[in-house]
Amino acid sequence: MLVNDQQNLKAISPILKYSLITGVALLLGLRLFFWLSGNMVADEAYYWMWSQHPAISYYDHPPLNAWILWLASKLFGWNVLALRIGPILTFLADIWILWAISKQISDQPKQHFALTLTLFLATPIFLTMTMLALPDHLMVMLLLLALLCFIKFFKAMEMGAHVWTWLYAACICVGLATLAKYNAVLLGAGAFLYALTNKHARSIFKHWQSYAAFALFLLVVGPEIYWNINTNASSITFILRDRHAGLPTENNFSGLIGYLGGMIGFLSPFLLWPLAKSLWPTSKNIPQLGLARCIFWVSTLLFLALSLTTDIMFHWNLVAYIAILPFLAHFIRWGWLLFSHIAYGVLLAAIIAYNFGALPIRTYFSTADYFSARSFGWKETAEWVEELRLVHEPDFIVGTHYTISSPLGFALQNPDVTDLGAAHSQFRYWFAAPKHLGDNALIITHSGKGLGAELETRFEQVELLDTIEIYRQGYLVEKRQAYLATGFKN
Repeated sequence: MLVNDQQNLKAISPILKYSLITGVALLLGLRLFFWLSGNMVADEAYYWMWSQHPAISYYDHPPLNAWILWLASKLFGWNVLALRIGPILTFLADIWILWAISKQISDQPKQHFALTLTLFLATPIFLTMTMLALPDHLMVMLLLLALLCFIKFFKAMEMGAHVWTWLYAACICVGLATLAKYNAVLLGAGAFLYALTNKHARSIFKHWQSYAAFALFLLVVGPEIYWNINTNASSITFILRDRHAGLPTENNFSGLIGYLGGMIGFLSPFLLWPLAKSLWPTSKNIPQLGLARCIFWVSTLLFLALSLTTDIMFHWNLVAYIAILPFLAHFIRWGWLLFSHIAYGVLLAAIIAYNFGALPIRTYFSTADYFSARSFGWKETAEWVEELRLVHEPDFIVGTHYTISSPLGFALQNPDVTDLGAAHSQFRYWFAAPKHLGDNALIITHSGKGLGAELETRFEQVELLDTIEIYRQGYLVEKRQAYLATGFKN
């Protein structure tokens, strides 16, 4: 018997009901505004540049997002629609999968789905990770689909049936999600822990089909395995060691504080109580809640331990939140706590949409942070660069950081724009330095630090050509400088 604890939306006060509906409408509107604003986050352009250099895998992340963007570029051309069509389609798929999961874990699926969808729309981490053309939007969809398949499989096992098709599908989905981001494998690890600890599920290990399902997973992630074997585990080394230099001293809790603070901020403080109740032992008969708990704890405790040694980005624990999301509707009601959560989500969505779609908010008080600033002014920058290119006829165009090279390459519709900055990036795998010996380059950087001594030594001579200032609403967002560098040496 499924749990029956969803409060009917019709039973709440009209003021609260219309407030909730207004909040959801605002969340959808802000998402649509950002999609249509024409601005992009620099990382989105970075993955687009990947897609224009098809490969079996890549340095920073696995290849699935780049493959999807390559297909979008062939179907829709080189434009923002092609960039964003993926997140739009996966967002619609997420909604359908949440509905399918609701039918599996509640006997009032319409009420449960309405609550779950509201939480999905209003929770900041799902808003940010499903709105952008980053690997995360694919991981969210594929892991939700894997969760649905695992739920169906383990429910059937509890009734004495072994529907192996659902297990095969779940493992394939986890494999595809891992082709989007490495941390997706933690959902599979959580499902494995559940099978070990649940008396009904434990018998899975007696059947060869379970090992065949794992083999399917390995087959799907084969491109990642091949890439890392042939590049001396470059991606794994980057993820585990090179991405962060560690905390400044021993026994420093800044990583832990940042991890917990990110969890509170991007889940929202108003979701902590329902989350705690979902993880606490309960008498409610909620199908496969144990599965979601295992996944949540495997991911959360791993990053909790890592936070004692390095900084953890807020979205790394996304797997845990994906697993527990469909079950939170059993522990929250249509009330003021939910309204507060929606209001919090609307506020953060508005800040994000405005910051990346209209004007970096920090510009009102000082200078814009570089990551926000790199979302603006690339059309005028590309026109400026094209004028300089016609005058000086460089052999190639260069940025000094991937957040410059990528949006510039996108705006120029030129896949050969490269990055010669100090930070290691995927561009190093594309740029064949010996082929450019003696060539001249047009180098674009941001004002303030120049090119840096290391980059200047790679050319015979470097000359500052011009500076462009990017303004929005009368505020200076960023200055960009162009250098002519002649005689490339190495």
